[in-house]
Amino acid sequence: MVLTHEEVKANINEADGWKLEGDDWIVKSFTLSSYPKAIQFVNAIAEIAEDRQHHPYTIIDHKNVTLKLSTIDEGGLTQKDFESAHAYDRLFQRYS
Repeated sequence: MVLTHEEVKANINEADGWKLEGDDWIVKSFTLSSYPKAIQFVNAIAEIAEDRQHHPYTIIDHKNVTLKLSTIDEGGLTQKDFESAHAYDRLFQRYS
């Protein structure tokens, strides 16, 4: 179920460094120590995304990885997006 504007605001305030992009996306960039570390991080993200069946839009720019989340099939942001964001933040702690 798509979150209301108020629910999105409450969730974004609790999301460490995630920013709202438009009305339907949250986005965050992560900087790793090297390109190989960035690729390892993205591979670990892929495993989480597959397990959840909820895949982020992913941009790799050398050692910077940008993730964008939205629940396309529901037409906006859902709790799945924020749960995934928190999972990726926890994962990043292992790579930083």
